[in-house]
Amino acid sequence: MKTKTTITTWARVLVLLTKGQSENAKKNIILRLQEQLKRKKKDYLLPKILETAEKYLAQAEKITLVLARETDSATKEMLGQKLIASLGKGKKIESKIDDSIIGGFVARTEDYLIDASVKKYLNQLKRISLEEI
Repeated sequence: MKTKTTITTWARVLVLLTKGQSENAKKNIILRLQEQLKRKKKDYLLPKILETAEKYLAQAEKITLVLARETDSATKEMLGQKLIASLGKGKKIESKIDDSIIGGFVARTEDYLIDASVKKYLNQLKRISLEEI
């Protein structure tokens, strides 16, 4: 368990340090990480740290769009364009279907969550009406 936490922590730090850096700077950062791990006799963790960092980077470039049901491609395209415009250019849309949200959509990135689902609004109405009692 401690090893997994160590790998996750180093991977997140690596992603933060290399964000926006040149390829040369990224290589230097990875070399310094390797030296740090070697001094702590944990250099065997480097491949797993790099693999985990790759996953975090892939996640950062993605917008997950959860819809209540299958939607026509024109609506998906229009919604995707608006999400990319507001959540970040260069991101890719990954669509999923979840009928538990009843209607609307939920969009999630690494940093943001947009919950425009009918389920959310119904829960809010329920909470408000319970508070009034």
